[in-house]
Amino acid sequence: MPADPITLDRTVRAFNTATDSENRIHDDATASRFGFTGGLVPGVDVFAYMQHAPMKCWGRDWLAGGAMQARFLRPVYDGDAASVSAEGDEDSLRLSLSSLGALCAVGEAHRLAPARAFDIPPRGVQPPQDQRPKASMASLPVGLEMGYPLETYTAEEGREHLDMVREDAALFENGALCNPAYLLRRANYILATNVELGPWIHTESDIALHRLVRAGEEIDIRARVTDNVEHKGHLIVTLAIAALADGEPAMTGRHVAIYEPRQVREG
Repeated sequence: MPADPITLDRTVRAFNTATDSENRIHDDATASRFGFTGGLVPGVDVFAYMQHAPMKCWGRDWLAGGAMQARFLRPVYDGDAASVSAEGDEDSLRLSLSSLGALCAVGEAHRLAPARAFDIPPRGVQPPQDQRPKASMASLPVGLEMGYPLETYTAEEGREHLDMVREDAALFENGALCNPAYLLRRANYILATNVELGPWIHTESDIALHRLVRAGEEIDIRARVTDNVEHKGHLIVTLAIAALADGEPAMTGRHVAIYEPRQVREG
């Protein structure tokens, strides 16, 4: 017999975690110059809102070997209701997120990641922060390997992140288990710490999970540029990303960002 369909709906009050970020697209005044009504909630946090559905449905099965993809269509703003809908079955879910009556993000999740080879870039060398080159076609060539400091994941940091992204901490043993969106946030960090960026926008992520990450484990974030193109006046970079925990692959995937919006290029 076919499995019963799964339907899950959840609404959270969006929270802009990046008001103090170097990326001023999260600042109200800067964002308004781009035609937005306020600072944008980071895409990695919108991803986290959507990620609740597969975690709620599948728990550790998903966390240890699942997959999720999300594409961001419109901004989500601080303080607004963000409503996530998930529909599917025991193996996969279709995801969507709406706010202020508009569709803002779409995606899909799989209880078990489709079989595919995963890319683990070698560790790159991070430049000193005052020597970062300005982000450009030249400074983000295909094949560039990026560096990022090793860090130890702690339950305290995990709980803080879960609170910021409005997640049910009990799903992650009150922070003892790492939320994949915590790791994905580091894909933003590794880009921003290797090149100097102006206002920029995360547009899409596609991740596969390979193991649980627990408090006390050493996290190693890596990235390689796989594409750098101009599209509709925007400069867009794609990264192959990987997060290792105590030397073992925990998450791999693809991370896409408009690193120089058309509005910046046009002055």
